[in-house]
Amino acid sequence: MTTEKKSRKETRIRVALKFMAVAAVVIILAGCAVPAAPAAVPGETEGAAPAAAQESPTRKVIFVTHDMNPFFIPAIIGLKDFGEMAGWETEFIGPTIHDTQGTIEYQYNALAAQPDAVGFTAVDSEAFLDPIRQAQEAGIPVVLFNTRAPGVKEETGVAYVGQDFVQAGHIAGYELGKYITEHTGKTEGLVVQPIIAPGHFALETRNSAGAEGLQRYNEEFGTNFTTEALATTTEPDQAIADFEAKWAADGDKIVGWLAADFSHTFVGDWAKKNDLVGQFAVGGYDLLDATMTNIKDGSVDFSIGQNPYGQGFLTAALIFQELERGYPASDIDTGAELIDASNIDAVIERETLWKEAGAELGFELETGG
Repeated sequence: MTTEKKSRKETRIRVALKFMAVAAVVIILAGCAVPAAPAAVPGETEGAAPAAAQESPTRKVIFVTHDMNPFFIPAIIGLKDFGEMAGWETEFIGPTIHDTQGTIEYQYNALAAQPDAVGFTAVDSEAFLDPIRQAQEAGIPVVLFNTRAPGVKEETGVAYVGQDFVQAGHIAGYELGKYITEHTGKTEGLVVQPIIAPGHFALETRNSAGAEGLQRYNEEFGTNFTTEALATTTEPDQAIADFEAKWAADGDKIVGWLAADFSHTFVGDWAKKNDLVGQFAVGGYDLLDATMTNIKDGSVDFSIGQNPYGQGFLTAALIFQELERGYPASDIDTGAELIDASNIDAVIERETLWKEAGAELGFELETGG
């Protein structure tokens, strides 16, 4: 093993051990014991599984997401980390782009493979009810991660591991108000809210909650900043074209950009290209490599993280709790981490792990959560 690979492996072990402690808290709070010592680090299959896993057939656990974009790399590794500790066979699948019907087909295919448990996302209030119910009728435990649309819990009772999108939006909107004042000194103007998947529950909720957070800032400081959604895409060139068109139409009014997703990264790229940095505030969510670069150079003011690693690892921990100890899963909020100039260096160091892991998983795009 080369020195570089050895260093990367040691880093993975340290991270895995850190999150084992988190899982221990989750399980102990439910009155359970944690699994025995971990097996291998991510990407390796050798090593002894815990005793409990050795005494019974290997569990199969499948996660299905609605969009296999690089955001989910930490979640994939989180599932792999816990699965290796528990001695599970794990799989993380989904459509290559956001596709509700395609996701449902992946979910049915996952159930047809007769897994011991599944982790699903549910980005629509109605469309995902049938696969969840089919799993429940078959006695297959289900825990949702990343997104649970309104009404799904009431209809199915399934637990959820992920961000509270209302809380995150409130934080983002209020924070953007501060940066608008800092950059422009204006007391009124338009905040554009790019959204890469209009109709997606989580993104729409962030946008509406972001507007509420901005309104709270208005009420506290006597400003009058308004919001307007802008449909865009994950394709950088097209997104930048969308921003240029909006700027050409309303540039005299625009004081800020608050993305519902990671498209604020592209706003930062566009601002640098056109010498517009500092003429408006820029914020959004998640941590692509370029997002962090842009926070570092000041073309993006902040981003709100949601711990995608935990969305993989802690979802798996709740599944273990139910499969092996009989305790039902319950909701876990993975938080709304504010990343800005004050902590970006530490976050960049942390997120380097996912860039390396993404390359090993075959992702060619930038990573982050």
